[in-house]
Amino acid sequence: EEVLARLTETGTRGIVLSGRPYHLDPEVNHGINKLITSLGAAVISEDIIAARTKKQPVDVLNQWTYHARLYSAAEYVTTQADMNLVQLVSFGCGLDAVTTDEVRSILEKHGKIYTQIKIDEITNLGAVKIRLRSLFAALEQ
Repeated sequence: EEVLARLTETGTRGIVLSGRPYHLDPEVNHGINKLITSLGAAVISEDIIAARTKKQPVDVLNQWTYHARLYSAAEYVTTQADMNLVQLVSFGCGLDAVTTDEVRSILEKHGKIYTQIKIDEITNLGAVKIRLRSLFAALEQ
């Protein structure tokens, strides 16, 4: 709540960093949260945001708690001008393949940019930096 209030007060952009619970491990995510904050945005987890909206109908079978939370977070982000969502995925995890299409659809239906980072393809943060800088540049236009 404190971070969300600060976004409004300061005009700071918020990035909802979504991913499976194991993506929160710094060894797994390579410090992507710190990279986002170094670019001037506040990082918010999808579980905080998901509770702020009612479940919306989706185009996929929604039987998993994480998926429902992710879709709710994406819906909430579409209602906030100062917020975007970055989805961390592992394509070694087949269930992530299901969520990516639905999250993209939710965001793009409302004019938001979908940004995905494949955790299992990171050998250094160079490509991630480029992707995030591109997102921030597109949001400024």
